[in-house]
Formats: sequence, structure tokens, C-alpha cells
Amino acid sequence: MGYADVGADIYLALGLVAAYAAGWAPVAFLVASITYVATGLAYAELATAYPYAGGAHVYSMKAFNDCAGFLAGWLVMLDYTVCMALFSIATTGYLTFFFPWLKTLVVTIAVLGFQVSFTGMGLTSLAFVLLLISINIIGIKESSTLNELMVGLNLIVLSAVMVLGVLLAFSLNLFTLQLSIVGSPEQFSHISYIWQGDISGQNLLYAVTLAMSSFIGIESIAQAAEETKRPDRTIPRATKMSVVSVLVFAVGLSVLSIGVLPWQVLAANLDAPISALVGSFAVIGPVIIPIVAFTGFAICLVSANTGIIGVSRVAFSMSHFGLLPRWFSRVNTKTRTPVRAILAFGSIGAVMALVGQLDWVADLYNFGALLSYLLVNLSLIVLRHTDKDTHRAWEMPFSLRVSRRGRSYQIPIPTAIGAIACFSIWSLVMLFHPMGRLLGITWTSVGLLVYGAYRRRTGKPFFSREIGATIKPMAYKFNALVLIRPEEKEEVVESIRNSLSTQFRLTLMSVVRTGRWHIPLSIADQYRELTMVDLREMAHALSGFGFEVSIRVEVGPLARVITDTVLSPEFDFVVLLLRKGFKKAQKKDKEDLVTLVSSVAPGKIMVVRK
Repeated sequence: MGYADVGADIYLALGLVAAYAAGWAPVAFLVASITYVATGLAYAELATAYPYAGGAHVYSMKAFNDCAGFLAGWLVMLDYTVCMALFSIATTGYLTFFFPWLKTLVVTIAVLGFQVSFTGMGLTSLAFVLLLISINIIGIKESSTLNELMVGLNLIVLSAVMVLGVLLAFSLNLFTLQLSIVGSPEQFSHISYIWQGDISGQNLLYAVTLAMSSFIGIESIAQAAEETKRPDRTIPRATKMSVVSVLVFAVGLSVLSIGVLPWQVLAANLDAPISALVGSFAVIGPVIIPIVAFTGFAICLVSANTGIIGVSRVAFSMSHFGLLPRWFSRVNTKTRTPVRAILAFGSIGAVMALVGQLDWVADLYNFGALLSYLLVNLSLIVLRHTDKDTHRAWEMPFSLRVSRRGRSYQIPIPTAIGAIACFSIWSLVMLFHPMGRLLGITWTSVGLLVYGAYRRRTGKPFFSREIGATIKPMAYKFNALVLIRPEEKEEVVESIRNSLSTQFRLTLMSVVRTGRWHIPLSIADQYRELTMVDLREMAHALSGFGFEVSIRVEVGPLARVITDTVLSPEFDFVVLLLRKGFKKAQKKDKEDLVTLVSSVAPGKIMVVRK
């Protein structure tokens, strides 16, 4: 599912980026991929912790408020709506290999006395969107088998293209030569240039914003979390595989294309760049180009369909949470499909498709995606601190711990980088894309007006956190008190690691018993310091295995210390580590821990065998 939604992007982005980045197209893809990798990993952690259908708007509601949740969902809906148009245009582009007359066809009709012309590309794209809308209204579901076959075919075809391209057509001299061309020198009328001069550099920045279109769709995996078996295992694995595969093909094909064709040829074949790439392969190119064209046609059509499915799913979820009027969640009694949502947003996508211009439609695609991804990254950072009791089966690696005013903050470094990258590229979209700026702000403003009117009618505050508070995690963390004797550090660490999961927040505790041996307090304090050293070593080792660990050493009579600590509401469980020969030792020790803990808190005790 993840690859089907994202993998098709390269079929349109390859030529689009080369048209503006020129020889630096691979660099543009690499810069844009920062947001993709960081956001994909953020989705993986959030979806395992909060496995709800809906994705971005669920996390934003939980982290911030209902308005932020609405904004994240509304922007994702913009993505899906634009996705219908964008990939129906790309579908038509690859169809022109079989029907080249579509490129030159122009249909002119009279409307209210005015002559209106439509291109064959635009009309065909419109027809594809209308066809997909009809299919989704009828209720014919995508076959998962068909999806798997198309993804499998696409992986095989693109892998073959890369291997054959390197062996038969790649020129290191051409690649090196084109790397010296940093951005197209041509000045384009649809770009809002920021400063005079250095047109090439500004075209490169514009290309980075377009390269983002090759990395949009990773949220589809998270949106299926509610319907996934074992999301704690499946979603992180699927996300990482999708991230790696898409990154390899996006950057790899971009490098290959610059080493095979002049960037001007890729730009001239904007609608079907991979067909142009394969067509240049010696001997075998003309043989396999029909397969590539068909694969591009099929997977782009599937991706356009995911736009219709996605927008109806998000609209239904937002309506369910009370962020949109119930009108959008009504389903047809016969087909059981959300007909109203499909028609409302499908019609917008159909009008965009009629335009038939890839770069114009891509402006909107990036506007919504970058803002929603920014909210997802910020949500992860906030929830790490405001919802510490949530168990995260998979966590973003490479976190930085910062202490301020006696409080410790954990900031995932990739997420922080992702948030900065999303905001930076979105700012470039606002600066360079006049149509994206105008229509994106219009879409957002209309959405906020609808949201505000609906909240007022239902009597709910604009920035309420009421709905977000109802979102519960898949599992909570348990606070476990681990009573140990630290003389066997390695054995203790291994026993805990093999017996407990990271869902347990551990407190390692030892007791220096003064009542039994009548130890003076000065000597007891020395024992305490030595014990603390051992516990710190064990805590450090367990932290390396993903456990959250604290330590404490108490001095005093064993029975009193254990009773006071165990009865504290701070701990959900008390873990005892015992040897197999425990019963023999129990007869010798009248103050054994099992008997002591069982007598005061029998419901909390957990016994782990060494």
C-alpha cells in the first residue's frame, strides 16, 4: 500500500524536476528526501502508538487541539484531491505512447457565446477521474491481489531499467558534464522569482519544491493502522521498506537519467519521462519501452484511484471525530460508499485534471503535503513530552536529551530536522509558486470557514481539546519496581532483558538493611554509594536495550522500606528476580522478599527466574 501510493510519483517527477534543476536534479531529489525520511519515521512511531484511521489529523488533535487536527486533515484532503488530477494527467501522459495523437488534439466548444478550448490531454485526464469516481460510487473495491501484482511489476520494471541503463547507456562523462549545470538558465513566466539575477539558482530551489511530489503518500500506511494486524510490528517494518525502496528509485533513476540523456530531453518529455529514458537505451530500448509505458500507465491510474479512496476515508474519519459536518460521512444504503464525499472532492479533482498541466497542479500538491507533514513532525515532538505514559512499540532513533529548569526533554533529532525541512520547503512553495500560494491559501481559508461555522452550530469552542482527549494509545507504560541484589550485574541485566518488554518503565531498587545487622548509619551510607554505582551500570546497560530506567537505594529496616515502597501508587508491579533454588533459601531467610511483598501487595508481584 505504501509503495503503491508513493512509488508512482517518480513517473511524473523525473521530468518535472529536470526541467528546472537541469543537471542538479539528483541533488534536488536528495534535499526533498529529507522530509520524506523524517516524516515516514514519525508516522511509523505515531501510528504504532495511536493506531487510528486518519493519520495526521488524529495526531495533531492529540498533540495540540481540534483546530490543528482539522487543519492537518483538511490539508491531507487537498493532497488526495490533487492526487486524482495529478496522476490522471500522468496516466494520460504514458497513454500517449500508444495514442500519440492525444498530445496534439484540441477540442473547441462554444459556451455562452465564448470559444473555450480543451486539450486532448486534459479531456482524457478528466475522463479517467470521472471513471474512477463512478467505480468508487458503485462500490467496487480495489483488489489487494491486483495492487500487489502492479507493485511487483513496477519494482521489477524499474529495477530492470536501472540495471540495463547502467550497463547499456550510462555515460559518466555526460553525468559529470551535466552536474556543472546548476539549475535551468531559462526564465519561466509562471515562477515568482524573488530577486533579480541568478535565475538558475532560483530555478533549482523551485525544483526542490517539485521534487517533493516524488515523496508524497507515506501517510497511507499510517491510515491503515486501525485495520492492520499487529500494527506495532507491521507498520514500522512497512514504513522503513517503503522509505528505502522509494528513495533508491527516486534518487537512482534521477542519477541514471542525467547520465543517459541531456536534461533538456527529459524536460521536453514532461508527461512520460521514463518512457523517454528507456527509449534511448541501445538495441533493447525500443523492445521494452511498451512494457515501461504500460507499467507507468497502470500504476499512475492506481495512484489516482488511491486519491479518491483516501479523500473519502479522511473525510469520513474527520466527520466521525466531529471536525466536519456529518453530511460528509453519510453512506449510500445500497453501495455502502460515502457518495457525498466522493462526489464533492472528486468534482474538484476532475476540474483540476481538465487543466492538463503537471507543473500547475503539482503546486497545490506540495502546499498541502508539506504543511500536514510539518504538523506530524511537531506532533511527535510534543507528544513525547505531554504523553509520556504511552507505550511506543517503535521509537524514532537518535534522540537528544535536554535538561531545562529541572525538567528533561527528549527531542528526536530526525524529527526536528524533518520539521525544519518541511517548513523551509513550504516557504519556498509560498515564495516561488504564485498559483500554489493563491489556491492553497484559498483552500485553507475555505476549510477554516467551514470548520468555524460547524463548531459554532454545534456549540463547541474553536480551539477545544475535547476531542483530542478521547484519543487513547494502543498501550500504556507500566511502572515496575525491580527489587535486586546488585552483586550479579550481568545476570540481572540479562534476566530483565529476556523477561520484560520496554513497555515497563523500570526502577531498580536495593535496600541496605540496617535493622538486621545493626550497621551504623555512616557505614550504611558507604554501602549505599557502592550499591548506587552498581545500579547505574545496570541502568546504563538496560537503557541500551530500549528500557527507561531509574535507580534508587533505600537505607533502613527491610520490612518497613519494602512495605512503604510497594504500597506506593507510583508502581504498578513489583518484580522479584529469584534463583531456581529459591525454596531452600526461603527456609533460611525468614525475611524473604516474596513472602514480604505477597503479604502487603499480592496483586502487584511478578517473579522472574534467573
